[in-house]
Amino acid sequence: MLFQDQKTNTLYLFIDESGDFNFSSPKGSKYFILTCVSTIEPLEKRNDFLRLKYRLLQKGYDQEYFHATNDKQYVRDEVFNLINKLEDFEIDSVIAQKNKVNLTLYIEIKSQKKESGLKFTKKKVEERFYRQVSETLLQYVIRRYVNYRKHLNINKIVVICGSLFYKNKQEFIKKYIKSYFKDNFRKVPYTFFHQVKADINCQIADYCSWAISVKWERGGRELRPYDSIKKRIKSEFEIFEKGEVEYYKYN
Repeated sequence: MLFQDQKTNTLYLFIDESGDFNFSSPKGSKYFILTCVSTIEPLEKRNDFLRLKYRLLQKGYDQEYFHATNDKQYVRDEVFNLINKLEDFEIDSVIAQKNKVNLTLYIEIKSQKKESGLKFTKKKVEERFYRQVSETLLQYVIRRYVNYRKHLNINKIVVICGSLFYKNKQEFIKKYIKSYFKDNFRKVPYTFFHQVKADINCQIADYCSWAISVKWERGGRELRPYDSIKKRIKSEFEIFEKGEVEYYKYN
């Protein structure tokens, strides 16, 4: 019809992370990985995951929700099989090798005059590091949808992050994401922090993030989870790949 309104779409971004913020020793994870599952069809075939949950309950398995790290292998196999059948989402991931991260991205050193001379104090500022990694991730995702796929007519963006952050950190991230989108894409997203159990798409993002993490943390020796999702991966960027300085060695 000539005067029919053009269809608009809401872009949903489900962001999950793997790894920890231990940057001072090789005891933590080797990588910090931020992964985004993006879709404009967050309901398509999602009931299949609910059916799987109830099928497991019928067999006596206490499956409250899907979480890759904690799930049994046979559950992971079933979930990855369902994810592999989905065709309405894409994956982007940024990988940071932590021993290549310059300390200025996560440590702030302040000096204070004392009678005995200058006293230096250190303060963790993980927000700097997180900002650089998340900005890189969002660039890959949003440019693809907003700049190169204008036919999708994205009019709203909803960002759902994991709820692992403390309240003050959530406020920083929400403020940063709002500012970033407004400055670069003239679209201000709705940003929320949900537990993984709250949404099947959060659980899908968790599984995808885990699969990518297993590939990197195990040096490519375990690729079965990764192979289940690789056809949906649009970008997998190692942000500090060209860095030559390693601030500590892994065992």
